[in-house]
Parts: sequence; C-alpha cells; structure tokens
Amino acid sequence: KRSNYGEADRILTVVTSFKGKIKIVAKGVRRITSRRGGNVELLNKVKLHIYKGGGMPILTEAESISTYPKIKNDLILSSYGSHIMELAERLLPEEQANPAAFELLASILELLETNPRQIFIRAFEIKLLSILGYWSLDQVKVEGELKEVFEKLQRESWDKIEKMSINKNQALELEKIVRYYIEKIIESSLKSVKIIQRLKTNG
Repeated sequence: KRSNYGEADRILTVVTSFKGKIKIVAKGVRRITSRRGGNVELLNKVKLHIYKGGGMPILTEAESISTYPKIKNDLILSSYGSHIMELAERLLPEEQANPAAFELLASILELLETNPRQIFIRAFEIKLLSILGYWSLDQVKVEGELKEVFEKLQRESWDKIEKMSINKNQALELEKIVRYYIEKIIESSLKSVKIIQRLKTNG
C-alpha cells in the first residue's frame, strides 16, 4: 500500500520476512528523477535497505527482485494481485514477523505470473487465514465434497492444488463462503472483490 506524503515522498506499507508488515518513508520517490521510484511500485518483490532512526524507518535503497509484468499488464490478473495485497494489508498485524505468511505471498504472486488459476486465489485465502489462526473447518458449515475441497486447499501443496478440478457451482460456493468469512473477520467489505465482480460483469 502507498500514500503520498509531503511534496515528493510516500509512505509505503510493505510485507517483510523479518519484521512482518511495516510502514516506511520513501523520500523523494515521486520525483521523476528518483532512481527508486520504479522499484517500489505496488506488487513488486524487492530488497529494501532501511535506516531506522527515532521515527518511522526511512528507505535508503531498493533493488527489484521480481516485478510480475504479466500480472500488471492484465486487467483481471492485476485485480487479483490487488486482492492479494488488500488481504495482506487488512489481515496481517503490524511489526509481527511471520515468515510463513511472507512466503505464501511470494508463492501466490509467482503462480499468478506463470500459471494463473482462480483456484490458487481460493487456496491462498484459506492458507493465509489458517496461518494467522483465523480458519477452522469446524466453524465453516460445509459437508461432503465441498468440505474435502476446503481441506485440500488448506493442507495440500501448490503442485497438488494445480491438479485439482472443481465445477462451476463448487467454485462459486467456495468464493461465497470464503469472502463471507474474511469480511466477517475484517468487519467490512473488500474493495478488490467489488472491482473483480465489476470486471467479470463487464467482461
């Protein structure tokens, strides 16, 4: 997440492997001449150099690792990318290290870049909720085949999830249940979901 600050600065919300979700000041990145501006765009995986003084940490250097051009250049994929980032921003606590959540974010972006499938989004949502301690199948009132699908999405590896096949009705029911569960946790609606639904309707 990013917000403008002052004349040329930005406050960035980033997810790190060592400190969890943190806020940092990126000075001067809105200037055309800034070398760091392109490296700290949304949906970038970067190596950050940060100076921590008395106030908010200050970004001193940024090196791009992955910029995910396929996601950014596709309207639907970029909306899913925004959905992933919104979930991370809304669900992850600040300054609490969670390497598993960081790796999950990195994995889903790589998957969407190389082999985009909607079932990966559902798996990401369930795995993230599970990692953060929000998810319990006992609280989700589903039975039969749908319950088996939920169990697999929570526990199986990405390779096994890639081989899974679900029908349209199951996909819709999965999306409906998980969205209800997430919005109940954050106590508000997801902006990204509204955008995705609008794109599907217009498409």
